[in-house]
Amino acid sequence: MHITSKSWLIIIAVVLIAGAILFSGGPKSSTSRESYKAAGIPENYYFSMLAADIDSPIELIRFATSIKPDASSLDIPQRAAYYQWYLKNRGFNVSFAYTDNFRNQGNEHVWLLVKNQQGESMYVDPSSDRMKADSICPTTPEYKSYQKTFKDINELCSNTGGVDKYAWWKTGRGKELFESSIMLLKKKQL
Repeated sequence: MHITSKSWLIIIAVVLIAGAILFSGGPKSSTSRESYKAAGIPENYYFSMLAADIDSPIELIRFATSIKPDASSLDIPQRAAYYQWYLKNRGFNVSFAYTDNFRNQGNEHVWLLVKNQQGESMYVDPSSDRMKADSICPTTPEYKSYQKTFKDINELCSNTGGVDKYAWWKTGRGKELFESSIMLLKKKQL
């Protein structure tokens, strides 16, 4: 049996492709943790800390208000991402609400939609001060008028402008907040 130079090229190509797949750990699912990391979102972004009283509106307001100083240096999209991360990691059922025509002015805006176990919804606008909202948990009609909801940071980033727009964890203060939360989580696991 004689192997032609064309056959050798095909064999070498197959071996190289197989080696690359094996070296990289095999094909990855687009919903895997690796896709978060590849997109610039930390692999351990969501985790569970001690759960809050997730059915209490007062507890939600307390948590949302308590982290306001932490987010003061973040821009509006980063604040929404930070608050969602913080609340979700404490057990709240929280997703992102998004519109590209906030207050019918053609501006995009993202805020949070928090649901309790009875299915009741509350809105949290981490940028309520900049958006001139009546409170951090606004009840005005414009907050009930959103085009889309996104369940997590990956879904939000994939559909509304990419990771860099929301990457609070890449800011100086954000890095500190993320790392201190990871340290607290590890201490609880010891």
